[in-house]
Amino acid sequence: MAEPDAPDAAAPPARPAHSRASLARRLRLQQLMIFEQVRASGSLLAAAGELAMTQPAISKALRELESQVGGALFVRGKRGVTPTELGRRFEPHAASMLAELRLLAETLNATQAGTRGQVVVGTLISASAALLPEAIERLRRAAPDVVVSVRVGPNTLLFPLLARGELDVVVGALPGAAAVAGAESARLASRPLYDEALRVVVGAQHPLARRRKLALAELMALDWIVPTPDSMAWPSVRAFFGAAGLPARRTESVSILTNLALLAGSARVALMPQAAAERFAQGGQLAVLPVRGLGAFGAVGYTVRADRAPSAATERFLAALRAAGEHLGRGR
Repeated sequence: MAEPDAPDAAAPPARPAHSRASLARRLRLQQLMIFEQVRASGSLLAAAGELAMTQPAISKALRELESQVGGALFVRGKRGVTPTELGRRFEPHAASMLAELRLLAETLNATQAGTRGQVVVGTLISASAALLPEAIERLRRAAPDVVVSVRVGPNTLLFPLLARGELDVVVGALPGAAAVAGAESARLASRPLYDEALRVVVGAQHPLARRRKLALAELMALDWIVPTPDSMAWPSVRAFFGAAGLPARRTESVSILTNLALLAGSARVALMPQAAAERFAQGGQLAVLPVRGLGAFGAVGYTVRADRAPSAATERFLAALRAAGEHLGRGR
């Protein structure tokens, strides 16, 4: 029996199936928009409605895209569609390309009008109650046609989105260098606006709301609301309670709405970022207690991409942030 032919060691390696040039020839931007909408909607029918297209047109575009990338992007089922492994790997690249397309549209619009566009903002708890609302109000007065989209989440979610271009700016307590992955850190630049501190607060109708002097020892038996252990303020929380240790009766939460509801309906006491505490005290919802021992726990500011100039709309928003930060930081 003849021996099988040995592989030709001198044969050239197989050419890769994809290259930048081949993808540029085959892919269409509309296909990326359709892919992203189907992923977000979870069904072809819902995506068709959002894009004002027919379902057959959506299906055809997806089939063409799957043919071009060399595999299925979604698994079709009775309850809709879910991304395949290839679809999950394709998604961040599609999102990044669409984000760049949005920036191109904003650049063109800003060149023509100067006061239109969209700013996508990621926010942390320390900014959502005071700094961000004031900045949006200032922006609205200066450029009323700029649309601001706000996403709330932790650093671990927001900074990767910023690095990929899906967010224009992240606003809140600035993290330490170790909190941001190395590759992301090199692409990001932060600007501090003011130092944030914690304050002890109660509901406006709390029996202690009108006290002029209070010691921490008088409050230890109460039910407390404190920031979560993964928050930027946690080291300051531990330092504040010191040798007494954390209160036995406590809720750990950084949800402003949850904390306000708990304080309004009970005798609880809470630790809250100073800017938020002062904002809600001015609105008559909370009272800030005169308890000493709480200093600054970190800087509040904003983070942007270091390797890309902001759009005109984002630059207007950053100017509004700086003005709001100056106002909130005055007197601290």
